Amino acid sequence: MPFPTADNSNWLSQWIDHLNGRSLPHFNQFVVWCLLGTSAVLACIPFTVREGSRHGHATLFFWLPDAVLDSHAMFWLFRLLLVAGIVLWAFQRALPGSCWLTTIGFTGLWSMHVENTYNTAHIFHMANMLLVIQSLWHTADAAAIRGALPQQAFWTTPLVPRWVSLASITYIGLFHTAAGLSKLAESGPGWASGTSLQIWTYLWGYSWSPTTHLIVSSRTFTQILQIATLVFETAGILAIDPRLRPWIGLGLVAFYAGVLATFDYGFQFNALFTGLYFLPCEAWISAWIARRERRASAKLG
Repeated sequence: MPFPTADNSNWLSQWIDHLNGRSLPHFNQFVVWCLLGTSAVLACIPFTVREGSRHGHATLFFWLPDAVLDSHAMFWLFRLLLVAGIVLWAFQRALPGSCWLTTIGFTGLWSMHVENTYNTAHIFHMANMLLVIQSLWHTADAAAIRGALPQQAFWTTPLVPRWVSLASITYIGLFHTAAGLSKLAESGPGWASGTSLQIWTYLWGYSWSPTTHLIVSSRTFTQILQIATLVFETAGILAIDPRLRPWIGLGLVAFYAGVLATFDYGFQFNALFTGLYFLPCEAWISAWIARRERRASAKLG
């Protein structure tokens, strides 16, 4: 293996410095609040233990015996862990333990549901992985976070490293690219023929929705929608490029808006977090905070 040159070492050092560049926590804390809200919704869903044999590996719990996976006590255990974690984390107590308590409770409760249902949807996977990323950061910088809190300096201290946002953007990009590639691998380009979406919409779309009527009445319009879905989903990973990110974000948020207007598929949380990270929400929040600070300074002056 060749030794790194001076130029390579300098590039690596600059990249590490870039990843560790820190910003004020306003945007990241808003993401955390959204994740805790998502967790609270999950904690309130009444799940059912269903009968029948299990086929294949659905979750990390696949290795557990049926007696454990069918246990109502396990549902309540993970639900209680989740609620305890949410409350503690919301008040920034017991960090980073409360973060992992929330993440374990979230993962466990959703996994128990998936192991006890006939079909499932990837409506909480994104939030689950973002919880993992946030928990990793709170663990890595626990001392700095705990040090800022008692001094009431949390909001004025650059605490959040850039890698937290970049890791989240990369995951969300991979999430969508995997969805697009799986469609192509399973059905090929013919997935975007328009026919399948018209059938789904006819069978399961909201009867009152204008998008339902548009999709059912026009195959050309439906084909355009499916082609756009394939393009934007498959291009998701390209959002690591800041120049492409808002355009991919617009396409994906529009896709989610169309799905939510047509079907009862529960993609609200995917839409929320995709919009937060792919649209310039961090810049908007930073600009809003800066305006507030300028107005406050002007009043004091």
